[in-house]
Amino acid sequence: MRSVNFYMPVQVYFESGCVLLHSQQLASLGDRALLVTGRSGAVKSGALEDVCTALKMHRVEWEVFSQVGENPLVSTCKRAGEAARAFGADFVVGIGGGSAMDAAKAAAVFAANPQLDESALYDREWQAPALPVVCVPTTAGTSSELDQTAVLTIDEIGRKQSVGREDTFPRLALIDPKYTYSLPYRQTVSTAVDAFCHGVESYFAQNADGVSRMFALRGIELLYEGLCRLADAWEDSARGAAVEIQPQLRDQISEGCLCAGFSLNRCGTCFPHRLGYLLTERYGIPHGTASGAFLPAFIQRAKSCSRELFRPFLKALGEPDERAVCRLLQRFCRTGCTMTAQEVEGCRSRFEAVSNFHRTPGGYTADEAVELLRAMFVK
Repeated sequence: MRSVNFYMPVQVYFESGCVLLHSQQLASLGDRALLVTGRSGAVKSGALEDVCTALKMHRVEWEVFSQVGENPLVSTCKRAGEAARAFGADFVVGIGGGSAMDAAKAAAVFAANPQLDESALYDREWQAPALPVVCVPTTAGTSSELDQTAVLTIDEIGRKQSVGREDTFPRLALIDPKYTYSLPYRQTVSTAVDAFCHGVESYFAQNADGVSRMFALRGIELLYEGLCRLADAWEDSARGAAVEIQPQLRDQISEGCLCAGFSLNRCGTCFPHRLGYLLTERYGIPHGTASGAFLPAFIQRAKSCSRELFRPFLKALGEPDERAVCRLLQRFCRTGCTMTAQEVEGCRSRFEAVSNFHRTPGGYTADEAVELLRAMFVK
């Protein structure tokens, strides 16, 4: 008998109007809320307005912390936690993309643990449970609303690192695809590539099981079809033309992200995400694009190491082989980055004992990571 291990203690609503429809559940978390957002997306999408309306309906007071940038710094999250504590917040609502939602999780930890330092944060050694967190995504890509992980940037060295434990799982995820409708075309592509990476990496992950792979394959199917349709406007976008994305396509991508996110929560990611952090930190490459740059190499490895899983993968793509998906990824994920051999070698130490590598089909080593970086970026 095949074993299954699946746990996700997040109440998920995926539907139009879900913030207002489930306002009572949102308000049940307390009398005061800190709303953590980026600088513009929560407003442009209409999500912030809906959350404020929902809270007002139930006489919940709120305060907005809108200082979260991309790849949030630990110091920013600490300031958000201080704001939550000063306001007397009972819970935290993250509204935005992955950065805002990750910052909300970390802020919830800092709010409950005012003396917590960075070392204890990353060691997951805080004493008081994090405040309850609610996530309202405005992008379809990160799936932060479905898991306990917050990816934060260490101020002193600019390096991204994950943190999270049981109490940083969101209590509630309110996913309304309409909040993605205002997202620009290029950002839509990058976040969809991120979600596609989640589906592919978690499908082939060594710790996957039948249930997680079921979700992953559905996500792969929806997202690949969506990415193929988005590709039609890639050159127009490169020339600066405005690109309109139909609501039906955005809804499909959001559903694909949801399915891939269920699998991601169970399995985690493999080497493309870990190597992608490097490109984001050094060159500012958007996270989805950075991870997607390494996905063709991952697919080739999966073909060699997981042959029994490869046919269902191709069936989900609707392709006879992997060449079309690899071409699509290479088209979307050109980074323009170059590195010297010395710079590549200098990355070796950060690839020791990495969980993403252990999950990779056949395992993955620091030597292999360095070899791939050298092949891709040393000219």
